[in-house]
Amino acid sequence: MAARFSGASPMIHVSCTSVAMGIFVIAAIAASGHAQATAVGDEANKSDDGGSVLIATADFNGDGIADLAQVTLPGGDDKGPSTLTVLLGQYGGGYVATSVRVAVGNDPRSIAAGDFNGDGKPDLLVADAGGSVIELLGDGSGNLVSAGKVAQVGSAVSMTVGDFNHDGIPDLAISDVRSNAVMVFMGAGNGEFRPVWSFALPMRGVVYYLAAADFNGDGLADLAISSDDESSFVVMLGNGNGTFTYAPALSHIPDPNSYCPA
Repeated sequence: MAARFSGASPMIHVSCTSVAMGIFVIAAIAASGHAQATAVGDEANKSDDGGSVLIATADFNGDGIADLAQVTLPGGDDKGPSTLTVLLGQYGGGYVATSVRVAVGNDPRSIAAGDFNGDGKPDLLVADAGGSVIELLGDGSGNLVSAGKVAQVGSAVSMTVGDFNHDGIPDLAISDVRSNAVMVFMGAGNGEFRPVWSFALPMRGVVYYLAAADFNGDGLADLAISSDDESSFVVMLGNGNGTFTYAPALSHIPDPNSYCPA
């Protein structure tokens, strides 16, 4: 779920993932005044002990101020479990840490917020390198409780949330490096997801990141796909039924006509 930072600001969702090169992919829709962003880490996304940090924003306690959910990955040789914490936004700026501490596995790679069970309160999804996607349900007061695994892929790198079948329920797209594909899951509105479609990524062995937004102004959620190569990206236009069509004219890769995602 996106969170409003001020009355004049667009709604922004941010997800951070650690990679060697920092990239910030922003999918902005001027007509709607909304934006969705996926940030992939640089040195600014490091914890004090050298571990990387994954961040998502939402109003977790319902006070109208954007809060943060943060997963800190162990740094150095520490291979222990990662922990999710919640920091509540304050009037005038700043954040206050809560007592929420949720173990989310040893190798989380991406985090996304949304109201996945339809109760009007923001929840979280955390995807890890083993391909598991864990759901954490919010109670509207800043607490998050694990609801277990809701999706499985080969090895998750990045995920993004959007309404891909135009039913008003958030859906999920995951970049799976093991299968070299984007896996699309439809949300049921009760916290459950079902796989419906997948398409190939441009090149096997390359790590790709996702962002969702309406790039062509037709009211349907599309996907942008990027990698550590800042000069190239792919746009897949949503068809409104959970499938996507490659848009060479909106993409920027060395040979746009060589990519066949079907």
